[in-house]
Amino acid sequence: MAALLFDRPAYRPPHRPAPSPWLTAFALLCIALAALAAPSSVRAQDAFRPAAVVNDEVISVLDLSMRVRLAIIGAGVQDSQEVRRRLTPQVLRGLIDERLQMQEATRLDIAVTDDQVADALQQISQQNGMSEGQFLSMLRNRGVIPTTLIDQIRAQIAWQTVVQRRLRPTVVVSNEEVQEVVDRLAARQGSIERRVSEIFVAVESAAQEQQALANANRLLEQLRAGANFGGLARQFSQSSTARLGGDRGWIQDGELDDSLNQALAQMGPGDVSRPIRTLAGFHILLLRDMRRNEGQEIDRQRIQQNLTDQRVNQLAQRSIQELRRTANVDVRI
Repeated sequence: MAALLFDRPAYRPPHRPAPSPWLTAFALLCIALAALAAPSSVRAQDAFRPAAVVNDEVISVLDLSMRVRLAIIGAGVQDSQEVRRRLTPQVLRGLIDERLQMQEATRLDIAVTDDQVADALQQISQQNGMSEGQFLSMLRNRGVIPTTLIDQIRAQIAWQTVVQRRLRPTVVVSNEEVQEVVDRLAARQGSIERRVSEIFVAVESAAQEQQALANANRLLEQLRAGANFGGLARQFSQSSTARLGGDRGWIQDGELDDSLNQALAQMGPGDVSRPIRTLAGFHILLLRDMRRNEGQEIDRQRIQQNLTDQRVNQLAQRSIQELRRTANVDVRI
């Protein structure tokens, strides 16, 4: 696995295919809109000043400002200077990771097509009860350049492709492991099932544990202030469930890590947990619903999928850590 992602030559700036004419026109329109939409706290002369440089690729103050606004819209919280201040460190970290992920995808000759981006954008618009045009207009009206979302979508698709092509094939879940889970669940027929969503903040090293906990607590504060759980999960969760708004589906009693199971046992529908430490990091759980398991058929394929996803997610986190470790990142704000 290490040879696939870690032993790589020095990063070269990506060669990007020439955009189609409509994309060029759209980009020019977005640049014009940026001058009007930039927050008052960002002076015009500073908009393109670097907020960070990632292997010679610049993340501008405008990039960061637009992404913070997008995160606020997605989370459904009231825009304020205090909210922006709290979210900015996590948003910047996410932008840095995106640059590293896109650079790795470029190194591996993985490209994202305009059709893939268009399909994802259409799905997001539908999830928000709007047409694509209405959704993009809403972003513009709230001061966000539409390419901010498009760039985020492209980075997510690129990294998912890296993970699916390079990491997933290395994971093998045995029949014995699946049977162990089947036996455990069969013994709990009649127990409670819970519909659970999560926000996951990884702990990459002992030295970073306090920072990860602080990030998780900031997200919890936003949730307690009325933020949308799914919106925060999409923007900030480091789990593979982030693209689903953190939705893990129906979880049978005992299916998760013991610390998570114990927390869920004390929760009722609609409750949100404090950050819960597991071996991998901190989880914030939302208990969406409950029902009794009345002898539903145990789905071996779903169990195998869950076990595989857990291991792939762990490998993906290690890969991102290695990309950060070997990168030249210069934060300038």
